[in-house]
Amino acid sequence: MLAGILVVVGGTAGLGAALGLGGTAVLAGLTALFCFLAASGGPLRPDLRLLAAFAPAVVVGGAGPRLLGEVSSVAAIALLVVTVFVAALLPALSPRFVTVGLGLGMASVFGYGFQLSGSASAAQIIGAPALAVGVVFVLRLLMGVGDPGKPTRAALADTMAGPDRGNAERAVRLWLADRPRAWQAQVFIRSMRAHGVATVLRSRLRALEPQQAEALTQVLDAVDERFAALAETVRAKQVPAELPALDRVDPHVALPGDTAARLDELWAALDGIRSAAAGRDESEVDYPRHLVREVLRQEAGGALSWRSAQLRHAVRCALGILVAVVIATLRPGDPLTVSFLMTTFAIMQPEWRDTLAKAWQRGVGAVFGAVVLGVALVLLPQSALLPLGIVALVVGVPFMKTQPMVFNACIVLMSVGVNATTRHLDAVSTLVEYLLLVVVAVAIGLLFGFAAVPGVPKPSVAQRFADAIGEAAAMLGTVAARLRGESDPRAVGLRFRAAARTTQDLLSPVPGSREPAPEHQAALEEVGDGLRGLMASSGALLQRGAGSPEMAGFADSAARALSGAGEPPAPPSSADEEDRLLADLVLADLWRVREGAGVLAAGCRVELPVAAQRDHSGGARGSAPRLAAVAARTPRQAGSRLRYRRSGGH
Repeated sequence: MLAGILVVVGGTAGLGAALGLGGTAVLAGLTALFCFLAASGGPLRPDLRLLAAFAPAVVVGGAGPRLLGEVSSVAAIALLVVTVFVAALLPALSPRFVTVGLGLGMASVFGYGFQLSGSASAAQIIGAPALAVGVVFVLRLLMGVGDPGKPTRAALADTMAGPDRGNAERAVRLWLADRPRAWQAQVFIRSMRAHGVATVLRSRLRALEPQQAEALTQVLDAVDERFAALAETVRAKQVPAELPALDRVDPHVALPGDTAARLDELWAALDGIRSAAAGRDESEVDYPRHLVREVLRQEAGGALSWRSAQLRHAVRCALGILVAVVIATLRPGDPLTVSFLMTTFAIMQPEWRDTLAKAWQRGVGAVFGAVVLGVALVLLPQSALLPLGIVALVVGVPFMKTQPMVFNACIVLMSVGVNATTRHLDAVSTLVEYLLLVVVAVAIGLLFGFAAVPGVPKPSVAQRFADAIGEAAAMLGTVAARLRGESDPRAVGLRFRAAARTTQDLLSPVPGSREPAPEHQAALEEVGDGLRGLMASSGALLQRGAGSPEMAGFADSAARALSGAGEPPAPPSSADEEDRLLADLVLADLWRVREGAGVLAAGCRVELPVAAQRDHSGGARGSAPRLAAVAARTPRQAGSRLRYRRSGGH
């Protein structure tokens, strides 16, 4: 990836210079970097489709403010602010759009900053982002044409046994975005079913006799080993010559209840995964193509609400950029304008703790870079600053992710060295001005990163959790009513938007609150991913239409289980394969929510009330501290030791 970034930036900028783009060749190189980050990481076809849809916005965002600036500076600023607002709102749709929003925002800010500090023709301004998109399209095609489906297989394998085990959301998104293959669907269905059964069995370990618990643990450990071997088979591009053996391991003692039957189901699921991975039926599954569009629509509806934390962040980000642009217009022709605007945009993050971290990294990195540059000015002639800046950029790019302070220090050397040399400026004065602009950018970023929006309450993590669980349960209840033909479609839409908004708010801390303990933050993210998965599955359930009483009853039971009033239901016995898949998805996400709730309740040693529980018609049933009931029914991972850590009342 790092080598690819260097090739993208350097190659695009060099090609732009050769094509006569002049100073905008730098804009082309950086825009190509943003597009490359946005269109990488997924299967080839979805990445190319995303880039194609993203390209017009990049060209308009990168060239529009600059071109409008020739006619009206007010119109140019207005377009830039609107573009930044949209870019800051895009991550609400899904994690896939985080880099898309970053790329769009950076490209537009860079393009406008170049307007104030450089001169270029209209053809050069439009050609720079267009060239960037074209280069990235060709490069992404070359990188993925050899194995276009590798990311999807890797996500499925990680869901089976890997870093994302239990995280079905990303695997489902990639599978649906790519050409959905039948064998991958079978692997996913049986994996989710097996993980659900294994979760139930692990929850019984506490209630078994020591000898029985030890025997069951040995079997489950053997199952994990088989899962890991099958995951590598799924990950491979071609079916291995020798498939992993599935030698069954049975407990050496009798187990109570239906535990033996559950083990039979678990081994049967593993055998089904092996058969599907070996057969690799590449036929396309006609299901459910509407799901991705439905999820995006739901997330967008939830974000476009004044109570949405992501919308409030977009407003703060747009206002911060507006202030920065007004300051920049007071110094037209300043070569450091681009750095100032991009620093301001980069500091403002959806979460205040990320804003604080970015501000710290930028500030300390700038100071460190200034010290190194000061030493260089003493030891080297000013003519050496240009090659020093170029070398610093090359050295700093690999540290962009791992050591941001080092990267920011290298940016100081590059920006000051290049501008002082090419524009014949005093290096010391340029360095002092750069540091002052960083201070102003940090001040703006922190001001709007911490600023509260008037009229919006500041709910605690317990209240946000309660709202998210309550709205998700109400959404499932409304879906059940719709499957019976009893609910108005408009009410269904309102429930989905409310569930999307409260889920987004759950993961967005209140500005000024303390950072939660790591285990609590991980639990919140687990609950958020589970709730998003429930929204996706509920949207697919709605497509089944009315007249499905079995699935309606299942959705009702799932709603009660989510609110802590019952156990997760079994899939209907009469369900077809599609309904069984939906039921398995719902159950997998239910377990994720319940496990996250258990970590929060046990780790904080408090009751986080699921307030305002609602009935299936949408009316309030009153408030009750229900999370304790959820946690009591939540299986914990064996050997887990949760300790209370005071942090912001979490």
